[in-house]
Amino acid sequence: MECKGCLCKREIWDSLLKENLLTHLNDPPKEPAAPPERFLNLEEVMQILSTLDVALVRLEGMEPTIDPQYLQLTEAIHQRIGCRIVVATNICELPSLEHTDMVVAGINAITDSLHKEYTGISNKNILENLVKVYESGKRLEVTSPFIPDYIGLEETERIAKFIAGIDKNISYVIFPYYKAGDNPWRRPTHEEMDQAGELAKKYLTNVRYYYGDEELDFQVDTIVPDAATFQKIVESRTH
Repeated sequence: MECKGCLCKREIWDSLLKENLLTHLNDPPKEPAAPPERFLNLEEVMQILSTLDVALVRLEGMEPTIDPQYLQLTEAIHQRIGCRIVVATNICELPSLEHTDMVVAGINAITDSLHKEYTGISNKNILENLVKVYESGKRLEVTSPFIPDYIGLEETERIAKFIAGIDKNISYVIFPYYKAGDNPWRRPTHEEMDQAGELAKKYLTNVRYYYGDEELDFQVDTIVPDAATFQKIVESRTH
């Protein structure tokens, strides 16, 4: 998918890192975020996790489920780290969820024409997969963006109705739009987020929403090795 408002257009790393939080309340970078120069392999990921006291691993960023080693990664985390695994996904395609404990599914729109305009693809397969995940018995949460005058109150109500048609107890989280990409939209006000949240609560029993300027309860840091550390890893393999 090519979501027009994807936060990965403005930052590759987690949105809650201190350096990224500052940009959310200001104008976004003028150039798109540069992609990573190198990815960790499976053993490097496991080496990093093994040094930490990990209760939960959340796989997110762009689309984690297209990783060809998704099953191997989740199996290794379960067996060697022994913690819960959550995946945040657009559920366009479903990998094996055998070693995934919870699915956080992003549903951008129910109206297919709007979904195509915003993401570049139809939502038909996505909505079908949402039902499949629910029927699999996996713990499920649905998220959607709120973009005033675009993916606004009417579409939020459609999303809430669709979720309730599956199960009114499914958790639903509404996120405010942050300026990302070359778009004309603005961030929603607190009042607009309140309206969206209260509207969704007419249909669902478990609704949360955010204003986007809350203080974090915990600090978010990166544990990904820097370029110098990567180079040492590479050199160690050649000797």
